[in-house]
Amino acid sequence: MWDSLFDDASAQLTMALSDVCHEPFIETEPCGIDDGTHRILVRPLVIAILAVNEDKQTIRIYNIQPRR
Repeated sequence: MWDSLFDDASAQLTMALSDVCHEPFIETEPCGIDDGTHRILVRPLVIAILAVNEDKQTIRIYNIQPRR
């Protein structure tokens, strides 16, 4: 999906994920129940559903959607 985003949305997602790596709970919001793991990243051109594991220092991308 990432490859099919428009260039602006792709660049926005890349920069946002870099921010999430440094501050995952400031740059994202809870996705559903706030379990501290499942997060949503919302930017003007793109939305991503993530799983953040602070202990293992990993971020897994589950879904990417362009915003309209």
